[in-house]
Amino acid sequence: MNRNQGFSFVETILTVSILFIVFGTLLPLTNQMKLQLAEKRLELHVAIAKNQAATALQNGTISGVVNLDAVDYSWSWSHPSLCVNYVFFGENHESCDTY
Repeated sequence: MNRNQGFSFVETILTVSILFIVFGTLLPLTNQMKLQLAEKRLELHVAIAKNQAATALQNGTISGVVNLDAVDYSWSWSHPSLCVNYVFFGENHESCDTY
């Protein structure tokens, strides 16, 4: 006769330990991947802003603002360099290229 009356204390502790290990490793990994994706998206948006700035420079404009995904990328041209200023996670950043 088999008397199964539910989970034992050891089984419960083992299950909880496995869940902590799985989620303790997956959540930080997922968070890091999301941050890297946000940084790559930001690099793409800076490149798009520089491309649109180059087009505007051909029309005689030396500064402007490009809005992508509700973020303003302001650019300015001072003869050898094109700089794009933007805010990422509350910090101001600048990306400059010399042409």
